[in-house]
Amino acid sequence: MFWQFQKFKQVGTCGQLVSLLIITLVCLLFALIIGSAGAIIYASLLGIEVTQAISETSYLKIYQILTSLTIFVVPALICTLLFDNSLKEGLYLTQKTDKQTYIIALIAMVAVIPLTTCLTEWNEHLTLPDFLKSAEEWMRQKEEHAKAITEQMLITDNFGSYLYNIIVLAAIPAVGEELYFRATLQKMLTGKHPILAAFVAAVLFSAFHFQFYGFVPRLLLGFMLGFMLVCTRNILVPVAAHFFNNFGVVTMYFVTGNDVKISDNMSIIWYLAIGISSAIVTAMLLRYMYRKHVKILTK
Repeated sequence: MFWQFQKFKQVGTCGQLVSLLIITLVCLLFALIIGSAGAIIYASLLGIEVTQAISETSYLKIYQILTSLTIFVVPALICTLLFDNSLKEGLYLTQKTDKQTYIIALIAMVAVIPLTTCLTEWNEHLTLPDFLKSAEEWMRQKEEHAKAITEQMLITDNFGSYLYNIIVLAAIPAVGEELYFRATLQKMLTGKHPILAAFVAAVLFSAFHFQFYGFVPRLLLGFMLGFMLVCTRNILVPVAAHFFNNFGVVTMYFVTGNDVKISDNMSIIWYLAIGISSAIVTAMLLRYMYRKHVKILTK
């Protein structure tokens, strides 16, 4: 029995990726079944239709917790147990990181906000060729639907709900997505090219959200988080940075009821200047993190 379990550790990259995909699909099916059953029970308790129940904010948040844990955390844990020597080592929890690195990571997440805001504005105005108009209409409908659901969960004037949102929409997704996309998927792809692996994992991370008109800024953020893992080999650094980013969005909606937007009256010169300045500062911070940890990890 133990010998058979040990054979999993000898599986190559393709085998690991296929295993991750199969485990994820099984977990997704499980989440759909549990979510559907939960919706029926929730509807019966409230005396409403199931279609109405699945649009209730309380149900959406519970389902968010379920999907984050089932689709991200469980596959990451299973694959780590199958393919790595230990859970802590496989999930990048053995390398210690100083406080300065965490501070740099958080500052980088703030510094990149103007750039991601510019990229979001640009991404939202992209149009497809005429022969793909039907696909574009479908993507915009999906985008609007996803945006409406997100705002429904985020917008609140109740402090208790705000704290609940920090847990449900900031902390749990940050932990789950980093364990899955960085500690598991990115590690499987790494080989001799860790930066390329971080980029590919970021592409899949952004694509998984099925929001085309936010694809580019989410890709950038995903790559930054993957790069932080490459630098530090400590999953807690990208988890902290991811949580900080989500926390900022949750707090922004709680305070203003909206996300960060660029003024429509801003000239293209200022638009470019803000984006380029943000890119330069962010790149400098990440370069400093890389140089700092290359020295530490090569000692």
